[in-house]
Amino acid sequence: MARPFYEPQKLSTLSVEERDDLLARGVECHRAGRLEDAVAAYRQILAGSPRDFDATHLLGVVALQQGRLELAQRMISAALAENPHDVSAMGNLGTSYMRDGQLDSALKWFEIALKLQPDAPVLLTNAGTVLHNMGRNAEAIPLLRRALAADPSSYAVCSALGACLIKTGDAAEAAQLFDMATRSEPQDAEGWANLSVALNALGRHAEARECADKAVSLRPGSSTALGALGAAQIEQGRMAEAIESYRQGVALAAPSAQMLLSFGHALLASGLNEEAIEQLQRAVSLDGNNLAARWAIAIGHLKPVYSGESEIADSRERFSRSMDELAAWYRNAGPVIEPYNAVGVNQPFYLAYQPYNNRDLLRRYGEICVSWMTSLPVTTVPEERVDHAGGPAFQTTLDNRKLRIGIASAHIHEHSVWNAITKGWVNHLDRTKFDLYLFQLNPTADRETDAARRVAAGFEDKPTNLAAWVQSIKASKLDVLIYPEIGMDPLTARLASLRLAPVQAASWGHPETTGLPTIDLYISGQAFESPAAPANYTEKLLCLPHLGVHVEPLKPKFVKPSLRSLKLPGNEPLLLCPGAPFKYSPIYDEVWVQIAQHLEKRLLKRSSGGRLVFFRSRSDTIDRMLETRLRAAFRKAEVDFDSRVVILPTLERSQFYGLMRQAALMLDTLGFSGFNTALQAIECDLPVLAFEGEFMRGRLASGIMRRLDLPELIATTREDFVQKARELAGDASRRDELRAALIERRGLLFEDMAPIRALERHLTDEVNQRSSARTGSKS
Repeated sequence: MARPFYEPQKLSTLSVEERDDLLARGVECHRAGRLEDAVAAYRQILAGSPRDFDATHLLGVVALQQGRLELAQRMISAALAENPHDVSAMGNLGTSYMRDGQLDSALKWFEIALKLQPDAPVLLTNAGTVLHNMGRNAEAIPLLRRALAADPSSYAVCSALGACLIKTGDAAEAAQLFDMATRSEPQDAEGWANLSVALNALGRHAEARECADKAVSLRPGSSTALGALGAAQIEQGRMAEAIESYRQGVALAAPSAQMLLSFGHALLASGLNEEAIEQLQRAVSLDGNNLAARWAIAIGHLKPVYSGESEIADSRERFSRSMDELAAWYRNAGPVIEPYNAVGVNQPFYLAYQPYNNRDLLRRYGEICVSWMTSLPVTTVPEERVDHAGGPAFQTTLDNRKLRIGIASAHIHEHSVWNAITKGWVNHLDRTKFDLYLFQLNPTADRETDAARRVAAGFEDKPTNLAAWVQSIKASKLDVLIYPEIGMDPLTARLASLRLAPVQAASWGHPETTGLPTIDLYISGQAFESPAAPANYTEKLLCLPHLGVHVEPLKPKFVKPSLRSLKLPGNEPLLLCPGAPFKYSPIYDEVWVQIAQHLEKRLLKRSSGGRLVFFRSRSDTIDRMLETRLRAAFRKAEVDFDSRVVILPTLERSQFYGLMRQAALMLDTLGFSGFNTALQAIECDLPVLAFEGEFMRGRLASGIMRRLDLPELIATTREDFVQKARELAGDASRRDELRAALIERRGLLFEDMAPIRALERHLTDEVNQRSSARTGSKS
């Protein structure tokens, strides 16, 4: 039978010299790794002096090294009972609790020890690491910075501080620290994995992939390395490979809650929502206070592709119920660390692609986001603009000064939101009346970014974390803050859930109400809104004239693709269906079947017929889901899918424009229209058959056609859409007439200053009205 690690022995008398000799021998064996010999020496001391501090403490240290954590805690606690001021024992006891997952106890002992030795690097590092593991990253950072000052090359300090900075949004400094860690310990896989994560956050995806590959090569069985590889593969558009990397990682022993959360996000991005929810529930079982995982489960009920209308209704009900359950859990749970970090990570993006009024669901969503953002430890309203009730206040008058307008966007660069909405504001707001402050929330920059920087009164792209962005925006003392797109980017969602200016507005970069009580105005266009539209928004609706935007002509460059190489016929009308897969609701599957039926019936005429041309996305999984569903609908109607439908890979932009020049017609996506795509088609001389939906997001192309006074290219019912598609597919001369009308009238769509001047009036009136109302209420 193995001898017990420690048991009381019969007392024997030891002289001081004998005791010191035994202790020296034990310490020598201990340092040499001969732990059994060390234990024997320590036992012999305790046989003569059962309350000897050093022997008791060191037996606890041996137990800690062997992973016998309960015994370590018992022995070190007994030692501290003899010498309650020994910092080394306090630190070791804290370490035993940290390794045992008892973080509160670990932190208590590290804090006690730091009061006695406030600059001890190991204590600072361990305390900071515990705070990081508890999710209290902002509190951990000052401790870890002190540790770094004492030991700048410490792998442990660089890794822990970098991990905290990643969590608080400072990826640039985190990358520097992780790089230092890899230089210190080049064979440690975790260091390379951490560096990969930071580089990904900075948009340096090729370097991130190299670091992830290095981490996996060093330690193929590391879940951290596999997680970094999965993240890098996602950024490279290799989603299937990423999912496989994550799947390998979570199959290893004891995957972390963070690993399961990342896997869940990858599955959600691929439309594998049921499996994603299973993995997210595993994360919650490991970390019950993981708000991000709970929030992802709620939003995970909203899928990109549905099998039928009943599944859509079920997903909406589940999302609604999950929000209620999560709100109730949050009210009754113990302290949730930094709940603001959960905001924006998952957003109900796919809700907008359901043809229903989402106002009430998004209002509840928005209230949750705003309530969580109140936990951000910064003051969010400028002191000079706070009234006695604590709300945002205005100066009494504008005193003929310029209005200070801020635009916060993740897309101040070549992007559909910039081209359609933001660029016109930036270039044409009257600088004699307005000072414009731009906040570029994304590191992506190009010549459009540089041009915007030159014309703005202020341009900010340097803040590295959420708190720094908040302070930067506050420091600009804005009258109005506009978000061109809310719902597409995590940082934008977080900032928009705060009150950073007296008047805050959103626009239709993501064409749906935000639901946020912090957003006062929604900037839209008259062409896109029905008379009932105000009921669709939680914000006050501003409808600017015509399309509501000043947009410049694209002047596209064309590269004519080979139809044969794309497996397209050269003697049949091509009807382009260019929407992303999630834009195609199962509610409208019959529309495509009925159009194809007509095309099929015309095959007896050699030059007639026609093809529906769809396009693939970045996600093979989502593409397959849509294709499977459409094939089933075609099969049910006994229409040959393969003879009437072609699904193309994504084309390079100039080739896509060249294909539009060769196509007969573009067919709008029903329920969620396409603004930029419709404009591109018109500049490529391609008629667009638009469907006028109930909500703004379903009226973008139809608004363009109404502006051009082409009602022949607008359908208001499914039946009307099918009929017009059939007629135009078979009438080349009518298409030529419409093409000529498009070319003649399309100048109406571009460089329209009326929306700019109207926006200026609206914003000025809004500021004056609110200022007057507030001033009057205080008089």
